[in-house]
Amino acid sequence: MKINDYQDIISKFDIDITMHVEILKKHISNIRFDTGNAVCFTLSDDFDSSLFLKKEKMQGLYMFELNLDTYLNAGVKRETRIKNFAQAWKMKKQDSFFSSSTIQKRLKVREVFKEQWLPIYIGKNKNIYCRIREHIDLSPQKQTYAMKLRHRKNLHGLEFRVSTIELDVKNYDFIVPYVERSLREEYHPIIGKQ
Repeated sequence: MKINDYQDIISKFDIDITMHVEILKKHISNIRFDTGNAVCFTLSDDFDSSLFLKKEKMQGLYMFELNLDTYLNAGVKRETRIKNFAQAWKMKKQDSFFSSSTIQKRLKVREVFKEQWLPIYIGKNKNIYCRIREHIDLSPQKQTYAMKLRHRKNLHGLEFRVSTIELDVKNYDFIVPYVERSLREEYHPIIGKQ
């Protein structure tokens, strides 16, 4: 096969992908996290994250949300609760705590947020529940990006919810990153690398 033949094949593949991306764009707003089967937990030293290991292995997306009505924030306006959470989150970054940061442009979008559950993080993995557990339990010294919630003592007592979307597809590495990026633009989670 000549080099031009490869270029033609790749060019046609690109055209096909572009067509499918355009179709997916039209339907992306219909993709929702399964909050009906979400797991809610109050962060503490005693929280047993092994419950996520009991779930069937699946690939796809997951979303962590913060309950803004958590008792620790009672009596304060929602905008202030979000700002207080962002400040509490930043405290560990100053202590050389290797973790994702708050995203200022998304915090700006959330200044008028009125709902109970604030999206804080969206991620993807080929083993969702194992990754969720890392976000809760991973050691602060590990150089892997994760929220490492259990080690954030200043957040203990807050309630979180984790929802998922199963995406059992052969072409995971092509499809899921696009869906993840699109859902980040829709949900505006306030923590992440992107």
